[in-house]
Amino acid sequence: METTLRPTPAGRNVRPLARLLAGCALILSAALPASAQTPSATEEDWHFALIPYFWFAGIDGTVTVKGRIEVPVEKSFSDVISDFDIGFLGHFEGRKRRLGFAVDVLYLNLGAPVPAGTPVLGPLGVSADIRQLMTEGIGFYRVANGGRPDNPSHLDLLVGARYSETRARLEDDVLATASQDLHWVDALVGVRFRAPLGSRVSLIGRGDVAGFGSKFTWNVEGDLAINLSERWALGAGWRHLDIDYDKGEGSDRKVFDIAFDGPRTWVAYSW
Repeated sequence: METTLRPTPAGRNVRPLARLLAGCALILSAALPASAQTPSATEEDWHFALIPYFWFAGIDGTVTVKGRIEVPVEKSFSDVISDFDIGFLGHFEGRKRRLGFAVDVLYLNLGAPVPAGTPVLGPLGVSADIRQLMTEGIGFYRVANGGRPDNPSHLDLLVGARYSETRARLEDDVLATASQDLHWVDALVGVRFRAPLGSRVSLIGRGDVAGFGSKFTWNVEGDLAINLSERWALGAGWRHLDIDYDKGEGSDRKVFDIAFDGPRTWVAYSW
């Protein structure tokens, strides 16, 4: 007999993604020239950037354990700050003229209590440990650039693949520990932009969707960046990553329907 503690949502609301993309279009219409500019002579050289991130991500969603039990998990941003659970993301990219590549490595280790009102498991004080590893390789094409000479703007189209490895584990003092391990690869497409807000400050955004391994995954990011010098920059903003993985049936069903959401900060070195 299958035990369902909370029904899995039919699909989290993706309207925030549509709103972000609409906002990007408005910003870019003002920030970019009417037509794409020809790359300058300096664009003949390779340009590189190394960007470590810290992401204070809360979690909300549902996971299955042992195929039958759907367990709701939730941890707010304020809880993450008080417990200092963080995620780390390292990003490296290179570009020559309009073509470039980027590699991301993301690791999250977040613990969250099962809500106390949840039947059966709630009163037992069960907690869920969610560990998420993601590696991403993308290629991008710069379709437009321009803006200020001292703080240029650009618009990039993204295409690539994302490997995800996740482990959801339940722990308490009464039940034996139960866990579920998942691995999958998604194809992704997206867009990112940079729009200057002055000589040193910029608005940076990204939106992408992915699938084929997962049922549907979407990601939105927005940051304010400050150029400290020719090579160094600091940034802070917000990221929302929504993963909907649902495979199999009955006792073989595996669900990982989780949203990671919270502020982040980063430092960039470019050469």
